[in-house]
Amino acid sequence: MHVKINPIVNIIGREELIVIPIVRNGDFLLALNFYEDVQGGRLARLVLIQDKYGEIREGEESAIRGDKAIVFAEGVEDDYKKLQQLIKIDRYLRSNRIPLFINIEVLKDVDISEKGVRGYINYISKYGRIDAKKLANVLSLEIEIK
Repeated sequence: MHVKINPIVNIIGREELIVIPIVRNGDFLLALNFYEDVQGGRLARLVLIQDKYGEIREGEESAIRGDKAIVFAEGVEDDYKKLQQLIKIDRYLRSNRIPLFINIEVLKDVDISEKGVRGYINYISKYGRIDAKKLANVLSLEIEIK
């Protein structure tokens, strides 16, 4: 995946979510999240996280809270197809825009009413936990700051 980030991004909100790290490039981490788009939903979405201090451990899921912006990415569809070969994904976000989370904090407790948490709960309720180590480095990540 090739991601283009403007030097100044527009923050559109703050969100809590559970992420499964996939690949790191410097301060940026590409991760998988399941989002409750409809009641009981588990829409897969790739998210980009600016993790300046390496707080998110690779190979295990993490709960985070951060400011959300939107960035443009190329190769998103191909990346979902690669992930579908490794884990069960019913539906995924079909867009060349992905969420970027900045100013993150890793959480010990999560608000289960948040859509980025509920979607993950819905996923594991149906398919069980994902072995995060199985997803490590299966995708590539290139960052371009314009």
